[in-house]
Parts: sequence; structure tokens; C-alpha cells
Amino acid sequence: MHDRESSTQDSNDVSAHRRTFLTTGASAGVTALVGCLFPASTSGGNVPPAGPTNDSTNATSGNFRAIDPKQWRGEFQNVVNMAKAGADPTGEQDVSPVIQREIGSDTLLYFPPGRYKMNSQVRRVGLRNIGIIGQNATLAHGRVDAIHGFDVTAGEFHGPAQHFKIGIPDDPHRGKFVFGGFTLDWRGKNQGMQVLNHHTAGTSEIRSLRQVGMHSLGCQGPLRVNPATEAARARVHNVDFRFGGLTYQKTINTRNTYDGGPYAGRSWATSGITMHPTTQGYLRVENSLFGGWPDNGIYVKGGHPGEGDGTVDVVNCVAANSQASNIRIGGDGSRIHNCVVVTDRSFGDEFYSEQRPIRLDDGTCKVSNTKIVQTKPTGWSLTIQHAVEKAVVKNVEVTIKETPMTALVVDDGVGQATVQDFVINTPGWKATKAQVIRNGGATLTNVFLDGEQVV
Repeated sequence: MHDRESSTQDSNDVSAHRRTFLTTGASAGVTALVGCLFPASTSGGNVPPAGPTNDSTNATSGNFRAIDPKQWRGEFQNVVNMAKAGADPTGEQDVSPVIQREIGSDTLLYFPPGRYKMNSQVRRVGLRNIGIIGQNATLAHGRVDAIHGFDVTAGEFHGPAQHFKIGIPDDPHRGKFVFGGFTLDWRGKNQGMQVLNHHTAGTSEIRSLRQVGMHSLGCQGPLRVNPATEAARARVHNVDFRFGGLTYQKTINTRNTYDGGPYAGRSWATSGITMHPTTQGYLRVENSLFGGWPDNGIYVKGGHPGEGDGTVDVVNCVAANSQASNIRIGGDGSRIHNCVVVTDRSFGDEFYSEQRPIRLDDGTCKVSNTKIVQTKPTGWSLTIQHAVEKAVVKNVEVTIKETPMTALVVDDGVGQATVQDFVINTPGWKATKAQVIRNGGATLTNVFLDGEQVV
């Protein structure tokens, strides 16, 4: 297991604030989360304007921060003001050629306030020490008229549907990497693509990203972050992807993911954040919001069994209404801590039928100090899959309203599992223990159902 990085975000003040939030009544918690996680209209009509945030325009103003280039000047040999280098800050001209010209090892690119349009991917492999930051800058892409899978085939934008690809699994980025300070403006039709696909052997910080409008191209979701080597460390924090994305069948994307079988037609990779099957290092995702994504919200497994051996922390995050899971982890010593998961909207049965709040896939995992609220339950609340070697669940509260649903599922093949201080509330239907717990061998302690101790 990898040593966890120390973080001021794990301070007593932050944890206390989160605990205070988790102890509020279920209905109040849901109301607050619905208000902060979803716009009044998915078309973007009532989405706040892109640009600087403040308390009057965006509920994420406490989460979103511009990145001041002054704090990074001493970390890079070259510092480039992209507007002065020729990048159009009005959003009229393609800035991709300017980025291609200026990006390089030991270089910090910073974008002053403005709107910057990219019409093609910027891909770099074999470099060291790169920074790409915005000072409350808005990042947009050119018009997309046709897309197949993950490639744009017609329109202003062309090629892979990504803004930046830095490093690849077999040749990851070296040294430090910093990225963020951007609003991703996806309002309007045919908007949204992967803002960063990043593989690193060094130390990376991705922060202060927010979307306005919905991801509606059916391609890869906004982030893939892969700490590719055992020594690699990556931190993703203060990102706001609350508005989620559309499944590809509801977009112009002509992909056809799998022709048959039980998972036919799923919008694979349209996720809030993903890793990579061969991950070996450590990823921390914290203080972030992830709304309804059609292929998992926070999908951060520390590699697939036999391929990767990484560690993941998901801390102080809010996730809501993603299919097939809202927070899905695995790996060596991975954990979910101080998080809130809400399901109050359904994708419907046309393409999907379940939105599990939490799923532990494999390895050794822990879930602690976490709250799950399902006002529209369509999937098991907390699932421990058969490939998990060891799981610990402690101080978790689940509220399932009106509709019968299983709160805890422990598969028969799980190596070892302990569940302690687990509270289940079932307002509107008053469940029995057999209805809400399917235990394949976990040790249960202090389990409460509607105020009564059942274990």
C-alpha cells in the first residue's frame, strides 16, 4: 500500500464541517444537494455565465479558485503568458497552434482571464515539468458537426475529442505537472469532451476546474488521471463536474459500444473521472462535485487485478445520479472518507436501470464517515464485490425513501469484510432486515434499521 500524502484538506476543521453536514436531517441534506448539484435546465439556459465566479453567480464559488501564476514561477524555467504569446482571449480564433508552439519541458503556460478556443488536441509525450493554468480563464472547443466514438470527424474541431493528452501509459510524463484554473464552457448543442488525459511517473496536481452546461457528445468524460508508476502521486481537488453528461444514444455520436450482451449500448468512458487498468501509484480525489455521468461518476480503481496495484483516496466529495455507480473504487488500501452520495434522478430503463451509490470492486478498501441518500433508489446502496480481498465499512448512514432497495450487499466471494456502526433509514416503507441486508459473510456490528439495533 502506498503512503498517503498529508493534506490540509484533512484538517480537523474540514472533517468537523463535513461531519456536521452529515448529521443534518435526510430531507434537508437532499434539498441542499439537489440545489447545488443540478441546474434548473440541462440545456444550459439557467447555467451561470462562464468566467469569474462569485457567491451571486455560482454555488461552487467556494470550491473554484483561479491559479495565480506567481506561486509557480519559481518552479519552472520558462513562464509564458499565452495571451501575449498570441493566443486569442476572445474565443474567436483557434489557440491550439500557439499552445503547440509554446509547450515544452520546464515550461509553465498561463492563460489570463478570457475565453480560449481549441480546435484540436495538444498531445505531448516524453517531456518533463509542465504547467497549464488559467487565471479564471474559460476553455472551449470549436464546433463539432460529427463524432464517432472518441474522434471528431467533421466541424471546426478535428481529431481526438480531447483538449490535452500529457503522457501515455508506456511513456508517462516525468517530474511535476500542474493543471487547472479553467471553466469548461459546454453550454449549447454538441459540447463537452475530455479536458485532460494524463499519465505520470512524477507528481501531479489537477485543481480548480468547473463545467457549465452538460457534456453532450457521448465521448470520454472530462478527466483521466493515471499515476502510472509506483512512485507517482496525483492529486485532483476542487473540481466541479456537477452537470454530468448524456449517454451517447442521446447525442450525435455514432458509436455503437458492444453489439450484444447484458451491457450492450452503454456509454463507456463517459465518466466524471477515471484512472487506467495498469495504475501503480497513488491518486487522491478531494473536495469535488460529480453529477450524473452515464458510465460512473468517480470511477477510480487502483488498476485491474493482475495489472495494477495502485491506491486511491476519495475524500470530502459529493456524487450524485451517475450510472452504474457514483463512487467506484478498488486497489491496494483504497478508501472513501467523509463523502455524500445522492440519487434523486434516474436515467430510466431505456439505456440503464441502476445507479449504485458506492461500489467496491477489488483489493483492500475502506468506507468511513459517509452518507448515502436515495430518494429515487435504482441500485444497491453499498456493494462489496466478490473480488474484494478485505473491506472495512465504518460509520455509514443510508437513507432509502419510499421504494424497497437493498442497503448492503456483500458478495459470497469476498475474502474478509467488517461492517460497524451502519445505520439504515427507510422512510415511507419500513423495511425488514432481510430486505435491506444481503450478507455473504461479513462481520456485522452495531447495525441499526429505522432506529432499532438489528445486529
